[in-house]
Amino acid sequence: MVKSLVAVLNRCTGCRLCELACAYRRYKSINPSRARIHVVRLDHEPVDAPMFCAQCGLCIGACPLNAIKRNLKTGAIIVDEEKCTGCGQCVHVCPYGVATIDPASKKASICDLCGGEPECVKICPENALIYVDSEKAAVYKRLTFSRLQRKELTPYAPYP
Repeated sequence: MVKSLVAVLNRCTGCRLCELACAYRRYKSINPSRARIHVVRLDHEPVDAPMFCAQCGLCIGACPLNAIKRNLKTGAIIVDEEKCTGCGQCVHVCPYGVATIDPASKKASICDLCGGEPECVKICPENALIYVDSEKAAVYKRLTFSRLQRKELTPYAPYP
């Protein structure tokens, strides 16, 4: 069964250990700018939100070199770094702003769920990140999205 990575926002304390664990697992570097997960702090409410790839697949169709595929076992997006030129088309189409170009390799950087064992989930001290079956994940996603419908939580335009 395919599993999904989910953020339980009311548990996140903004410690950013997930960013460090991700960068270290992938690149053996304690450098949050190389992480494939990023914690965003919202100024208009006391919430820290871990942002990561939702595995929607829009980047797959956008890649002109077919360097992005889906792992059929885990459902994760996989970037073939040999084929990737860092053109940024995946970044352009990502609706969540989580596909990036790695600052060191200059290649696409998209969460691949650590091969089905996300390091961010293992390190999170508050269990704000969970890796659960898709049905259970859907419940958490509906709750998160419903919170956005409340007027006071409507996203503001980014500040300069």
